Amino acid sequence: LSKAAGMVGNKADETYYAKLAQEVKKAYNDKFFNVDTRQYGNGSQCSNAIPLFLDIVEPQYKADVLANLVKDIKVHGNRLTTGDVGNRYLFQTLARNGLNDVMYQMNNHEDAPGYGFQVKFGATTLTEQWDPREGTSWNHFMMGQIDEWFFNSLAGIRTVEGKPGMKEIEIRPRPVGDLTYVRASTQTLYGKVAVDWTRENGVFTLKVTIPVGCTARVFLPDEKEPKIVESGTYSFKK
Repeated sequence: LSKAAGMVGNKADETYYAKLAQEVKKAYNDKFFNVDTRQYGNGSQCSNAIPLFLDIVEPQYKADVLANLVKDIKVHGNRLTTGDVGNRYLFQTLARNGLNDVMYQMNNHEDAPGYGFQVKFGATTLTEQWDPREGTSWNHFMMGQIDEWFFNSLAGIRTVEGKPGMKEIEIRPRPVGDLTYVRASTQTLYGKVAVDWTRENGVFTLKVTIPVGCTARVFLPDEKEPKIVESGTYSFKK
């Protein structure tokens, strides 16, 4: 709300909500954060992922809270323990902190809890429970938070911060584990953005399609400097 107020020039609300945000942050940390254990709440994946995602963990504790989150994932055999509410916060906390390999290990299997079990079971839509045999809804889109990771991290299709509308695009794919290819596309106001990458014999090949009138900053894996391209289809190798 503070940012929105700033965008429309409402200085009073900008100041008020910025102050309120700090008060809420302090109250939340005072109530739920254990300084000794570096855990939030009961130490579950959801409890630690939410404050990390919201960036309300004090900087000096962030690394420890993140380490506790990853530790819990590994204790559970590289499995998630979140549900509808916590999934997105867990997924995006891992992705935003460069832990895409942990994310891949956590989801690349055919056991419950996990998407692979639903596919193995024969489900063609997302189910309410990780185990479809529980007899609940077989059309539960709330379990689809992993789509954000597919597009934003694996394919790397992103908006440029501060430049909404995708007239300016960032392509930053994240190859993980033993994954050998990713293909993804999304429709924007200006046309289709598409990414197609493969890994074979140690060579990473990236093909991108950018709509007419748009520009993109393309980052190959582990490269800090982007390649700037305009509308068209381009291919890169590394």
